[in-house]
Amino acid sequence: MTIAACSRILMPDFLQHLQDCKFILVSNREPYEHVRGVNGIEVRQPAGGLVSALDPTMRRIHGTWVAWGSGSADRETSDETGRIQVPPGEESYTLRRVWLEDGEVDAYYHGFANRSLWPLCHMLIHHFEYRSEFWERYRAVNLRFAHAVADEAERCTGRSMAWIQDYHFALVPEFLRAIRPSLFIHQFWHIPFPPPDILQMLPSGSHEMLLRGLLGNDLMEFQIGRHALNFLDCVARFMPDARVNHSDLTIHLQDRVVQVAAFPISVDFDKYREMAQAPESAAMVNTLRNRYAHGSRQLGVSVDRVDYTKGIPERLRALDLLWSAQPDMRERFTFIFVCTPSRSNVPAYMNLEREVGETVLAINARYGTADWTPIVLINENVDSDLLAAVYRAADVCLVSSLQDGMNLVAKEFVAAQVDERGVLLLSRFTGSAEEIDGAVLINPFNIDGFVSAIRTALEMPAEERRRRMRRMRRRLQNNTIFDWLDAILERSAAIMAHPLQPIVSGVRAAG
Repeated sequence: MTIAACSRILMPDFLQHLQDCKFILVSNREPYEHVRGVNGIEVRQPAGGLVSALDPTMRRIHGTWVAWGSGSADRETSDETGRIQVPPGEESYTLRRVWLEDGEVDAYYHGFANRSLWPLCHMLIHHFEYRSEFWERYRAVNLRFAHAVADEAERCTGRSMAWIQDYHFALVPEFLRAIRPSLFIHQFWHIPFPPPDILQMLPSGSHEMLLRGLLGNDLMEFQIGRHALNFLDCVARFMPDARVNHSDLTIHLQDRVVQVAAFPISVDFDKYREMAQAPESAAMVNTLRNRYAHGSRQLGVSVDRVDYTKGIPERLRALDLLWSAQPDMRERFTFIFVCTPSRSNVPAYMNLEREVGETVLAINARYGTADWTPIVLINENVDSDLLAAVYRAADVCLVSSLQDGMNLVAKEFVAAQVDERGVLLLSRFTGSAEEIDGAVLINPFNIDGFVSAIRTALEMPAEERRRRMRRMRRRLQNNTIFDWLDAILERSAAIMAHPLQPIVSGVRAAG
């Protein structure tokens, strides 16, 4: 049995929450794209935990997925409305593609979403950039998506639910509410939500419009309680016609109640465990450890997109200081750094990628020997099955985000640690730090403490490593991405049944 098939069997019964309700999922990235290749048109499934988790769910509930049609052959494989049945050969749900021109992608996605909202929400304001064109294109694209979702809802004779993903679509809920007032709308905000003093850096008017757009939802979902409370504080500060109740996490706006809750996202635990235990993975683990962790030498690992939120320069400075100030730590461990290119047409990301490459070269030149390369940089996409082997092989995993909504690398590492040898060093500024009990917490801004934590992890006794990892794995196994999805759909169904009655259980989830 394949891992995907096994995951589908183990999934909760989501249909019990939806019953006769049509399910419409909205995301920027599509689950399948058609591209022109050397042998004709090929079908690709973009990498990502969300797609891998939601695709089997969509197959099972036969919903509709609305997304940007990004593939070079998407138009010729879709009908006149941009619709196509997926997956190929199974055709169990509908993909509705929304067409965007290059200029729209540049301004809406690379511009407002990733040069304005992304740095603002992560409170890294020195990267914040706002242009009027970014904002206007963002509004236009959000309106187009709202019309596409409304059209899909109109094809259904019964009830419909739209679930919107992330910060790319902050204005869609309000637009959609105006078009389809009876539609149940909810949204998961995957990244942090900033406090009022940071959000108001958006030019006057746009931050109110952003909040009003999000208040088009019936349920607003965040990773952790702190982000949910930031959202409530922003609404209380900037929306005078809204009444915020912090005690039950509700917002009363005109004749509607918007409920707010936290649902920490997770990973497919069984998938990563099985990938780590596969024979090919075991062979790769032996290869990696023989090459980089032979004798008493240990193996460290980090896995990140090239992104200034991940604390990559801070991590490299900590390693540099460790080997400089404590020469006895040289040749004690090799650090594998999987650093995936990301948003390479955004200047801040291009500069960071160049800085990372140059810093790694300098560190290796300064401390490397004929028998030891301190940092092995892998600057390319790595398949999840290979990542599982890297996670399993590691003695230490280092996550040093400056801000992160959750950070699923930490949870992937724990799921793949079937030998229970590894130590997780985890930034306290990640959502995962509030979820995982057993990690060594670090402050990436405190370089001396960072260096000390790396040494502590490397010198931690095997029994303590096993005890910590066993505790983390036990908790993660009971809180998978399918439990996350089940909790959201259960909450949504409860609100649909009693739309004006606050669901008190959300206080615990977000507290």
